[in-house]
Amino acid sequence: MKYQKFIGILLAFVFSLLCVGAWAQSGQRFGSVYKITGLVVVTDGTGKEVRELKQGDAVFVGERLRAASTGEAVIRTDDAGIIAVRPNAAFVMEQFTANGNADDALTLRILTGALRMITGWTGYYNKQSHRIVTPSATVGIRGTDHEPYVLSPELSVELQMPEGTYNKVNSGATVLRANGVELDVDAGRVGFAPAAQESRQRSLMTVLMPTLLERVPGFFVAGAFDNELETLATEDMASAKRAGKLDGKVLAEPTPASGDAASSITMNKPVETGACKPHAIATQWLQELDDAVVNKDGQTFLDKFDGNADVVARVRDGSGKIVELTFTRDEMVKSTFAAFAQLSNFASRRPVVKASLSVPARLAQCDRIDVESIVIESGNRNGTSYRTETLETYQLVKRSGVWVAIHATTSTR
Repeated sequence: MKYQKFIGILLAFVFSLLCVGAWAQSGQRFGSVYKITGLVVVTDGTGKEVRELKQGDAVFVGERLRAASTGEAVIRTDDAGIIAVRPNAAFVMEQFTANGNADDALTLRILTGALRMITGWTGYYNKQSHRIVTPSATVGIRGTDHEPYVLSPELSVELQMPEGTYNKVNSGATVLRANGVELDVDAGRVGFAPAAQESRQRSLMTVLMPTLLERVPGFFVAGAFDNELETLATEDMASAKRAGKLDGKVLAEPTPASGDAASSITMNKPVETGACKPHAIATQWLQELDDAVVNKDGQTFLDKFDGNADVVARVRDGSGKIVELTFTRDEMVKSTFAAFAQLSNFASRRPVVKASLSVPARLAQCDRIDVESIVIESGNRNGTSYRTETLETYQLVKRSGVWVAIHATTSTR
C-alpha cells in the first residue's frame, strides 16, 4: 500500500513536470469540438477546472480533457485527424504542430480510459513524430484508425481485466512499445502492455513484453458518433489537400523490422596485441551464448554462467521510472527457455561489443574481463513480430580454463 501511494505521488509529480513542458505551447490550439454529448470538462496545468466544453469550442495544448461517465466528444484536430473521447476518458495533448512541413508533431498522453483516433496528416507523413503515451506503453502509428484504452487500477477492478494499455486497431497498423519491446498490431487485432506489478520481485524482461490478445475485450464499445467518423476524416483530409496544406508531401512507408535469421556479432575486431585478447575472448563467449539461445540448448546456456552468478534486468515502466528485477542463474535459465518456447524465427545481432581487463594490472593472469554489448533481437512471439534493443554487461572470470559469467545486467534502451 505504501509503495502504491509513493508511485501515485511520483506519477503526479512526473505529470506536473510534463504539463510544465506542454505549457510552453499553451494557448496553441490543436483542434475544435465537432460534436458532444453529456459532460466533458477542461482543466489547466494546475488541475483547476476551466470550462465545460460545448460544440464549436477550441481546445489547446496543455489542457486536460476529462469526460464524465456519460460524456463523449468528437474533436477535429488541425492536421485533419479525429479524436473521439469515450466516457470516463482523460487525456492531455502535450505537443502539437501542424504546419504541413517536417516539423509537424503530435504527442498525446492518455491518463485513463479510451479514445478512438483517426490519424491526421502528421501520422501519415511524420510517423516518427506522432506518439500516443500511456502509463505503461507508447503507441506509434502508420496511418491508422485505432482505439487506445488505459485500464487504471480502478477500471481494472471494475472491468475485471488486467491493468495496463490495450490498443485495438480498426484499420492500418500500430507499433506498441513497452519495456524496450516493439509489437506490431495490425487491423482487427488488440495489443496489450501490462502495468508493472508491485509483487513482481524476480522475473525476466520477456514477461513484461506487450502481447496480442486472442479476442477483442468486451469493454471496447462503439461511441455515440462512431458511424460518421470515417467519412468526416476522409472529408477533412481531402479539404486539407485542396487547400494546399500538404503540397509536395509524399506518403512515407513504414520502416521494416529486422529480418536477421540467426545470431551474429557484426562489430569489427579491434587490433589486440599480446597473449591476452579481451575482445576476442568476449566475442567468442557471446557468440556461444547467443547460439545456445538460437538452438534452444539450455545446458550450454547454463554452463556459460557461474553457479552463484547474479543477473539484474533494468526496465523502464510507463512513468519513466527504472524498475530493477533480479534473479539467480537457475531462475534465469528456466524463465528464459520457457519464454523462448513461445518464440519462432528468433534472431539476434550485436553491433557493439567492448571488452577490457577488469584489473589491468593482472594482464599476465588474463582471468577477469568486463564486457559491454548492445544486442538487437527480433522474432515472432505467439504469431506476432517483436524487436528489442538492450544494453548488456557481463563480468567474465576464467575457472579451470573456462570463461563463465559471475555477474550480468541487461537494460532496455
